[in-house]
Amino acid sequence: MFVLSLPFMVNAADGQNVAHEKRQRVVVLDPGHGGSRPGKAVGKIYEKTLNLDVALEVKSQLAKKMPGLVVYLTRSCDSMYDANRDVDNRMRAEFANRKGADLTIGIHANAHENTAARGSEVWILSLNDKVLNYNKQKANRFADEGDYIDIENIDRSSMGFMLALARQLDNEPRNRNFARVLCNNFKTIGLHDRGVHDNVVWTLLYYLEGPGALVETGYMSNPEELKYLASDKGKKEVASAISDAIVYFIKGLDAAGEYASASVESSSAGQPVAEVSQSKATTDASGKGYTIQLISSQTKVNVNDSQFKSYRGRVMLVEGSGSWKYKYCYGSYATAEEAKRDLAEVRKSFKDAYVVRYEAGKLVK
Repeated sequence: MFVLSLPFMVNAADGQNVAHEKRQRVVVLDPGHGGSRPGKAVGKIYEKTLNLDVALEVKSQLAKKMPGLVVYLTRSCDSMYDANRDVDNRMRAEFANRKGADLTIGIHANAHENTAARGSEVWILSLNDKVLNYNKQKANRFADEGDYIDIENIDRSSMGFMLALARQLDNEPRNRNFARVLCNNFKTIGLHDRGVHDNVVWTLLYYLEGPGALVETGYMSNPEELKYLASDKGKKEVASAISDAIVYFIKGLDAAGEYASASVESSSAGQPVAEVSQSKATTDASGKGYTIQLISSQTKVNVNDSQFKSYRGRVMLVEGSGSWKYKYCYGSYATAEEAKRDLAEVRKSFKDAYVVRYEAGKLVK
């Protein structure tokens, strides 16, 4: 079976079993829509334009507030990745994953048939049954314009869903913390706070490996709020609320010593994401001995994937039998007793981890 990890707020290895190389923090901003997907439109004002203007202003402000922070935009002009909204949003998430984003923020604006509706809100990912059933109803009503997943297209027994669920459990405390701070910042600039929501599965958030949130800055359907959102003053204030929340979040990661993600692009270029501090943290399964199994998988998984947390880049693949034959393990020990001494520490990140025996890359029963 696939082992799900519990949420954690500090480095599970606590600096004992892994020493991360210091690297620059990365934030990805995703201005929603673009190209032939304009989003909401009121007269000649398009959501895609407002989203991009705010994102560019956030990036500009972050350059001053946190100069060492690396900030990417999924688009910097009126463009998109694909005309299909699901493909487009998934590719934006994949862009953030490739960049090793410590935080990804989707920037949108809202609309409603009730022109009195107003306020900002922040969305995070949840995958419990109640949310999925609600999402199914909502997606059927607004499938043509929603940027969320039609739940009929998700196989809840698939590896993809299990990986998304594992990532959500891991990232949820960070996501919710960021969302609450941002909501408070919006209140500070005078926007009506509609709170933190998690009852829709947004495509962008579903495919993210690291922390992320989706922001609805206000209601374009409300004439007064649209006037504010489209003004230079409004864009700068909204961007300030977002950039301040980002700075708070990144400082929190630094204080806790957390590394929420590792760049796939850096990893594929051969740059190490972790420095092995003890000889037992081998990635070579050609010998024999005992090891600690973290997860099983039906398909091969990148050893630098964020699901391995602080053990990322230090796991080794041991093959077993059956449909879940790929076993991802940590460490190499001469005896089972030696492996058991580290088991309690490993279970802080992988609660169902256990000791197994291997030889020449194969699991030995």
